[in-house]
This record gives sequence, structure tokens and C-alpha cells, in this order.
Amino acid sequence: MSDQPTRMPWRALLLLAGAAFATVTAELLPASLLLRLGDDLDVTPAVAGTLVGAWALTIAVVAVPLTRLTGRVPRRRLIPLVLLLLAVATAGTAIAPSYGWALTGRIVAAAAHGLFWSLLVPTVATLAPPARTGRAVSVVLAGPALAGIVGVPLGATAGAALGWRVSFAALAALLALAALAVRTLRLPDPPGSAGRQEGPDPARWAVLGVALAGGLVLTGHFLLYTYVAPLLHQFGGYDDAAVGLLLLVFGGAGVAGTAGAGALFDRFPRQALRGVCAAFAGSATSLLLLDRHLAVAVAVVAGWGLLIGLLPPVFQTHLLRIATPGREATAGAIGITVLNLGIAAGATLGGAVLDRRPAGALPVVAAVVIAVAALGLVLDRARAGRPARGVPA
Repeated sequence: MSDQPTRMPWRALLLLAGAAFATVTAELLPASLLLRLGDDLDVTPAVAGTLVGAWALTIAVVAVPLTRLTGRVPRRRLIPLVLLLLAVATAGTAIAPSYGWALTGRIVAAAAHGLFWSLLVPTVATLAPPARTGRAVSVVLAGPALAGIVGVPLGATAGAALGWRVSFAALAALLALAALAVRTLRLPDPPGSAGRQEGPDPARWAVLGVALAGGLVLTGHFLLYTYVAPLLHQFGGYDDAAVGLLLLVFGGAGVAGTAGAGALFDRFPRQALRGVCAAFAGSATSLLLLDRHLAVAVAVVAGWGLLIGLLPPVFQTHLLRIATPGREATAGAIGITVLNLGIAAGATLGGAVLDRRPAGALPVVAAVVIAVAALGLVLDRARAGRPARGVPA
């Protein structure tokens, strides 16, 4: 037991949070520059949009195979190399002479991103004391939360003023800097990761069940979030100024949720995910009150933002906790795969709903989808109540 950490490794956690910030900014930035990308590469906005869709699809396809393929490479070498590959691919997109070149760069970057996120949470768990794993994960996942409210707006502003290529070039430099910074860390490998992992995984059904539940919650969330503009404008009846305020509230609440997720999981490791999913279903239902009054809208949007901030750290830490020792990265890759499928499914399902129903139908459908996930986790309570296979509670 003497090799277990006893103190929070703040330097390592903050550097990994910075790397996570850069990778998620790379993921989200093209959506905010889509029209400029399309005009410069001489393609329609719909074609340019495949730069976003291809990212999620690539991660869904390659995350698990790449994680298994690189399972024997020490993390202290692999993670910086993955970040460097992401930097090079992003730089390749910045200098792309054609749409095909840009798409290739995005596919390579997405593969690196998927591998990085499969490794990130299991690596964080080896750095922190077992009883504070949730807090350590929430510190690192504050990086992605800030990417949405700081990194992407800054990149979009720079892209509007200087051109999208400048934004991508600056992001590539940031990713390269993150790779160099992480290379200075002495990242340990999870216990058992160097050994052969042959035969069936005893935790595979538990991991797949939890991953499916997380994917359904993300489906419900992105069913709403992808179409938040018609939801607030058409159903809520709010003007641009009010919508801006509500989105600001949503982002701030999300950061607060991420900050509190670690303490929640560390205190209630067995119940946290079920509770968050159940509350998420209630929050989606509460969005039916958006049209009542701006003050009511602020309250329900804040609740929604708080829960989406809570969900990723709680979900990923729960997956880590139930994974078979030595297979944490594979469990993380499964989680990343299912979440990206959930994002794509949510956008698709939301579009289908809007084609047939008014925007007020979105919260109802989202609540049903999320409630299915919560019910599945509740019914699986006996399995979740068994002794942890991974990180001790």
C-alpha cells in the first residue's frame, strides 16, 4: 500500500486539465467557424458540417481498438505523443489547401483525441489518493468545461478577426505546448496494465450497461442542446438578449457542476450516477416551464447546466470504479465511444422531432430517453452494490 499516493498531485492535475482544455477546444472550434471554413474551402455549409460529424464518428470507431493496441506503451510516453499527433493534425488542417485535406486532418485529430480521452481518467486515478479519485477527475474535467465558455469563444473571435486558419494554427501551438508540459510528468501506469488481458472480462456487462446508460443521457441532452435556439426562441418566446443570458447561466452552472462532481462521487460512489441521471430526467421535464417567465427559465436552465456539468466526471469515474483492474482504459474507451454515439443520436433524434412537432416536444422526448437510462441503472442496483472492482470507494 506504500506505493499509493497520499496527497493530491496538483501540478499534474492542472497540466492534464490544460491538455484536456486544448483537446476539447480542438473538438468544438470548427462548429463556431463553419461558415468561414466552408467559404474558404469552397464547399457548402452542409459539407463543411461533416468536419464535425466525422470527428464523432471517428472516435466511435477507433477509440476501443486504439486503446487495446497501445495498451503496453507506458503512459508517460504515450499521452504526450498522442497530444503531439493531435497538434500536428490540427496544424495540417490549418494549412489545408482543400476540403479533403482538412477532413483528413480532422479524422487523424479525432483518432488522437479518442485515445487521449480513453487514457485520461484511468491515468488521473493513479495519481490521486483512492478516496479522492472523484475530486481529481473533476479538477481535470474542469478543462473541458472551460473550453466551452473560454476556449471556443476566444478561438471564434480570433477566427472572425484574423481568419479560421490563424485560430487553428494557434490551437496547434497550444496542443504542442500541452504535449511538452505533460512530457515533464512522471505518469504511472494503472495496476495490471502491463500484463496480458486475455479471456472474457468479468466486468464487461456492468461496463457496457453503465456506458449505455450514459449514452442515453447524452442522447437526451444533445437532443435538447443541439436545438437550444429554437427551444428558447420558438417555445420560450425569448429574444436574442434573453437567450444570451440563459446560455451564460447554462455555461456558468455547468462549470459549478463540474467543480462539485468530485465531492459528490467521493461521498456517494455507488449512488451518484443513478442520482444524477434521475435528476437529469426531472430537469428535462422542467424545461416545459421555459415559457412561463424569464426568472423561471433562468432557474430551470441553471439546473440543466448544473447536471450536464456533474454528469461527465461522475459517469467516467463510475466506469473506472467498476472496471476490471488493468482494463480501465478499455472501459474508458467504451465510455467515450458510447458518448459520441449519444451525441450523434441526440442531434439526429432532435431533428426528427422538430420535423414533426413544435419545439415544445423536445423536453418531453428528452425526458423519456433519459428516464430509460435512469430506470436501467436503478434496476441494476444489485450489480452496482457489489464490491468495487476498480478504484476503492
